[in-house]
Amino acid sequence: MYKLFSASILTICLGLTGCATNMLSTALPNETTEIKTTTLKTDQIIALGQAVKNDQEQGFVFVGQDYNYLMTEGSSNLLNIIKSIPAEQRTIKTPSPLVLEMDDSTHFHGEITIRYNIPTSQMDEKQKELLKTLGFKNQFMAMENQQQVFYPFTIIRFKGKIYQKAENQKIQQRLSVPYSVALQQKDEITKKHPFKRVTRMVLYPLAMTFDVITVAPSLIWSDLHGDFNK
Repeated sequence: MYKLFSASILTICLGLTGCATNMLSTALPNETTEIKTTTLKTDQIIALGQAVKNDQEQGFVFVGQDYNYLMTEGSSNLLNIIKSIPAEQRTIKTPSPLVLEMDDSTHFHGEITIRYNIPTSQMDEKQKELLKTLGFKNQFMAMENQQQVFYPFTIIRFKGKIYQKAENQKIQQRLSVPYSVALQQKDEITKKHPFKRVTRMVLYPLAMTFDVITVAPSLIWSDLHGDFNK
């Protein structure tokens, strides 16, 4: 009985010791990691359009005061929505400034959220099918007149490249009000062994000359600048 009692006490002590060790490891870890966000540069978007270079490279482009931001992935989704849905039926729910996260010195990625302005309950099957093909697979809930109302929305994730503006660049239509954009870098920093996921702090955009072509009847900023400021 004594041996059994002693063994039980020893087991409990070892268990408590393990718990104490885990608690200490949690409270006082060997190293801590945090994500540091740095704004490398801010710019003002002065025009939007469809860029074409040498009849080959093309896509949606944000024309800034200092740089041009060409979407290399995701632009076709955005253009399809703009062409298929009237301006008054869509709202861009993106906070200001538009954040572009830098992957290296010239490449970035970001996202834009677009909400369809007609509640799901008021749409017919044809509208629902169109929205589904355009990527509207989520629903945003809002309280209106003390009732829950659901609006379809989609998140367009895109990638792109930064280019220097050329002096002879042609812009068919400028924005009435510029919109802010922020180029950000995220670094993973460990106290014990600092490690930067992104190692540059300077942008090296390429030179590029292209025309900005608006999509009939208008590309997006007959309604975009208003939507961004809602």
